[in-house]
Amino acid sequence: MPSDTTPEALAAQTAAIRRLGPEGRLRVAVEMSEAARAMAIEGIRRRNPELTEAQAKRQFVSQVIASCQPR
Repeated sequence: MPSDTTPEALAAQTAAIRRLGPEGRLRVAVEMSEAARAMAIEGIRRRNPELTEAQAKRQFVSQVIASCQPR
């Protein structure tokens, strides 16, 4: 259990997630993934204001690929 969540809140959250069903959970997961990607690209653009949107996206993809490579 997360340390910042009461047992009651966790139970309510779990029940809400179960009510979504498989398709709803997949939709939420995709939305969260898209939001994380957008935030990462925005972070790249803020740190590198000279980059175009396309360049920031390419840098993001490069970072993701690099993070998947064995070390």
